[in-house]
Amino acid sequence: MNNIPLGRFFLLGTAFLVLSSCESWQLGASRLEDSQAKLKVGGSSEVYEVIEILSEGYELANSDREVTIEFFPPSQSSGGIEGVKDAVFDMGGVSREPTEAEINSQLTYLPLVETPLVLVIHESVTGITNINADQIKAIYKGDITNWQELGGPDADIVLFDFTEDENEKKVLRDTYLGANLAITPDAIVFPEDDELLATAAITEFSLATVPLEDDLAALPMTVLSIDGVAPSIANLQSGTYKMSLPLGVVIPQELPNITQSFVSFIQNSEGQQLLLESNYALANAKE
Repeated sequence: MNNIPLGRFFLLGTAFLVLSSCESWQLGASRLEDSQAKLKVGGSSEVYEVIEILSEGYELANSDREVTIEFFPPSQSSGGIEGVKDAVFDMGGVSREPTEAEINSQLTYLPLVETPLVLVIHESVTGITNINADQIKAIYKGDITNWQELGGPDADIVLFDFTEDENEKKVLRDTYLGANLAITPDAIVFPEDDELLATAAITEFSLATVPLEDDLAALPMTVLSIDGVAPSIANLQSGTYKMSLPLGVVIPQELPNITQSFVSFIQNSEGQQLLLESNYALANAKE
């Protein structure tokens, strides 16, 4: 029987321990990946609240799994799409349906919900709860400039508006303004809806168009009906209320295990029911 030199025996033993440690680490890392996920989310801020609701529901339904969401400063839908393409984000929030060119073969688009786009006025504008299509167009054009013309107080209308590349402005044009309407130069233009809403909430006699959010209820704002139709989920789903934003996410084609599990939860009946209970209209649910 050949004797193995002591040095070689030591090296073989060390190699075995290293391999065993590597295998244990890989197994532990795999188990960690299967139980925890940190998702980096960027893009359209309107989607952030929806993702938070879904992640909380996912953890309640899967007590052995945890999803931590890191929200980046919001940008436009295009920023969310490019962020996923560049592997900066795991999910990109979008408030419009991406084009085929944007998706290509790199991404998957996952529609989530539809949310009403609403006209809001500051509480200082009394006596007005409804507005019609012609009046909306006249205000944005500058033909109506005083609330008294609509049955309100004798005060100038302070109009807050979006830049033309914002999805909210595109929806407003598609539904009421038309593609070629020249907006009054007196309109105060904002690039982001959060900043617009915050300013409108502290500005007397103001009017703005914003996505319907729970936060609106706490602000000194009145949500207007349009042509006698309130911006409810039921009216949105029936098609009687016209203005809405489609909210969804873009994700990479290849996903880690737990991310795929989270996406599956979003798409299955449990996730869909959670969105309904949170007072959202499901995407593609219009009659």
